Amino acid sequence: MQLDKLIEKNFCILSPAMTLGTMLTEGVAKSKRNLFPVLNEEEALLGIVLLDDVREFMFDSTLHETVYVRSLMHSPPNVIHYEKDHMKVIMRKFQDSSAWNLPVLKEGKFLGFVSKSKLLSVYRRELIRVSDPL
Repeated sequence: MQLDKLIEKNFCILSPAMTLGTMLTEGVAKSKRNLFPVLNEEEALLGIVLLDDVREFMFDSTLHETVYVRSLMHSPPNVIHYEKDHMKVIMRKFQDSSAWNLPVLKEGKFLGFVSKSKLLSVYRRELIRVSDPL
């Protein structure tokens, strides 16, 4: 299994200086995802924001200009290092963290996320392929 085929890149990127209102209009409203990476200017991952993190107060417009992404973000449960993590390590990271998505870093920069569901789907297909006698 190749890591490149598992990395999903279609995420709305957030900045730590964004307000909640900007995050909602530029991120949440334009994304089909519920996960948002927070990057600095050098594309390094600073943290993540989940839609679940803001769901209970996102419609409170009094907070839209006073709450910032930096106060909403948190560290991911683990990260995948593109250069050194092989599939066994990646699968262990998913197992140990109980995460559904883990960010991938390449040379310290955010590359995308790998989802557990995509990883397991590709793994099942690969098992079928190598075990099929035809």
